[in-house]
Amino acid sequence: MIEVDTHVARRVRLAAPVDAAWALLKDVPRWGALYPHVASVEPYGEGAYLWRMDPLGPPGGRVSVVYACRYEADEASHTLRWTPIPGVGNAAFDGACSVEPDGEAATVGTLRMDARLRIPAPSFLGAVVRPAVSIEMERLTDTFAERLSHALDA
Repeated sequence: MIEVDTHVARRVRLAAPVDAAWALLKDVPRWGALYPHVASVEPYGEGAYLWRMDPLGPPGGRVSVVYACRYEADEASHTLRWTPIPGVGNAAFDGACSVEPDGEAATVGTLRMDARLRIPAPSFLGAVVRPAVSIEMERLTDTFAERLSHALDA
């Protein structure tokens, strides 16, 4: 088993008022559907959601990532924070996103995410798997930022 820790941070300008961006970000299943390879985001108790990802990885080594997080929305600061629910799935995600006005009709969004994934692979492959997972997380987050921007443009 290989454990991979990865960190992603993004800042993106969104062509929407802060209230519209905040309404989307508080709706976890709605913005979760914008993240690539999300199979489902299901309620998992009060303020919590269970995420299931499509299998990712090379042929013969695909892994389905499953995890659950508890979410807290701070209306005053327009910040959504999430913490992992221990013992659920093969990953743990911790992070936050926030939005702030950038003029009257635009918003700046900030995303920070730390993830720990457990990949069923021999430990000697760690030197290859760890950077590959980090690169893929960066790519998926870039795609998410683009989709978020398009969703708010509509």
